[in-house]
Amino acid sequence: MPFGIWDPASARSGSTSDAAPSLNGTALLIDEGPVGVDVSIATDVHLLKRIVYKGEETILVPQPSDNPNDPLQWPRWQKEAAFWTIFFNAIIFAILPGPIIAPATFLLAGIFDMPLTSIAQLSGYQLLVVGAFGPFVSVLAQKYGKRPQFLFAATAATIGTAICVAGAEQLNYQTLLAGRIIQGFGVTAWESLAVAAVGDLFYLHERGLRTSILVVALAGTASIVAIISGALCEGVGWANLFVALLPIDVVCLLLTVFMLPETQFVRKNVPLSSSVAADDTAEKSAEGQIERLASATQATALPYTYWQRLRPFPDRPFTNDSVLRLLLAAVAHLANPAVWWILLVSGVLVCTFVVTAYILSQIFSVPPYNLGVAANGYFYVGPFLGGLLAVSAGPLCDWTARALARRNKGVFESEFRIPVNVLGMLCCGLGWFLFAWRVDHPVATGYYFASFCFGLACFGVSVPSTSAGLYILDSFPRQATAIFVLQMMLKNFIFYGFSMFINTWAAEAGPGAVFRTFGIVTLALMATCVPMYILGKANRRFMHGIYGKYKIFRAMD
Repeated sequence: MPFGIWDPASARSGSTSDAAPSLNGTALLIDEGPVGVDVSIATDVHLLKRIVYKGEETILVPQPSDNPNDPLQWPRWQKEAAFWTIFFNAIIFAILPGPIIAPATFLLAGIFDMPLTSIAQLSGYQLLVVGAFGPFVSVLAQKYGKRPQFLFAATAATIGTAICVAGAEQLNYQTLLAGRIIQGFGVTAWESLAVAAVGDLFYLHERGLRTSILVVALAGTASIVAIISGALCEGVGWANLFVALLPIDVVCLLLTVFMLPETQFVRKNVPLSSSVAADDTAEKSAEGQIERLASATQATALPYTYWQRLRPFPDRPFTNDSVLRLLLAAVAHLANPAVWWILLVSGVLVCTFVVTAYILSQIFSVPPYNLGVAANGYFYVGPFLGGLLAVSAGPLCDWTARALARRNKGVFESEFRIPVNVLGMLCCGLGWFLFAWRVDHPVATGYYFASFCFGLACFGVSVPSTSAGLYILDSFPRQATAIFVLQMMLKNFIFYGFSMFINTWAAEAGPGAVFRTFGIVTLALMATCVPMYILGKANRRFMHGIYGKYKIFRAMD
């Protein structure tokens, strides 16, 4: 029971040995010499591929194949080019469309002569499409890879922006709404597959910083979008926001075509499991012969040329399961308690932060603040700075995981990613409750402190999102794509739901009541990190058995 993590197999045997043949999320990360029964492969551990990382010999998890087309084997420049293409495109296609008109909400209600709720629905219906399209992106990515989904998403987003340009110039609400909805088809893949692609491209010890960068991009860069769009809206007019966005969309579409190959890969040769394994010498010998044959086959593969990598579809599907079967399997993920945990501590908490944008203009455009469109945008400086600081959550997760693994005889447990959430809980609690107090006691200059509080909330929300994302990548790597899609669906359905009533709620009960509710919900959901830390390994072991036992789950395993 290392550091309070309960393992039922160890409790039954009276030892710390791992009874499962292979348990994702439990891995020998640091070679500290023989570790007894904890790692049955200790006699062969010298055969595992490794590097020296930060002055310490680190075993590569997962173990790469010998195929030169394995993304783990790509040259560093190619990995980084793919990652930063995903990063920038996630901002432009997934983040920017939603809040681009947020600072002008109050202004647009007057221009179109419509209530605030109708203006909020320009974003609300877009988010409804994003959530509803999620299951199809999930199964198509599992079957045909991530590249086709990214290509379709970039194309749809660009077309949607072009339609928004037409609607804005004609002052036609319906055309603008249609463009926003089509943009929604371009959001889904970038929002749901981006973090999963990190698991395709990078080893366990490399994921922390990159995951936090993407989480902050997906949760926090809406702030800088609002800052820029608010200033542009006041300076050149709200209609020109979409005019300025269109050429950027075109450039990002071209980056997707030429800089983002398929990252998904079926890694068949694992001659020595990177997970802590049971000691079964005869079985290991037989499996070793099979894996050596697979390894030899992959080692003879020729590297793809640049143009071969740019094919929109793979040579063959990644799975032979039908789309319907994969859809049913995706829903079956809800049987995994860890999925519910990430839905709560990442999906719901991010929602509380993002939906606040619906009412900020409503709060600060009236006395005693009297902010204009640009000033409403500048309010997001606080959350923008909070988001920048939240990038540190990824390296912090890596540091705590390595420190605990070092004290656990070099064995990593994915639950070691969870303790950093104490920091997230503290910042979320302070941020929401102080924000509520400030808006309940309005003064003309109170928006400075309110912006600081909102920044605290942004930082706090980003920490569990990073921690939970890394936990899923480590514990359920084969199921990560579908799990992140479920998370994205939940967020966007909640976004849509809030767009229908949050403006009325804030007007009737007061914005302080809204923020206090968000604070209470946040603290309650963050408390679930405690049982997840203690029981997480037991759940991983339980789900390992479920995935292998029941037919409906085999499409995901």
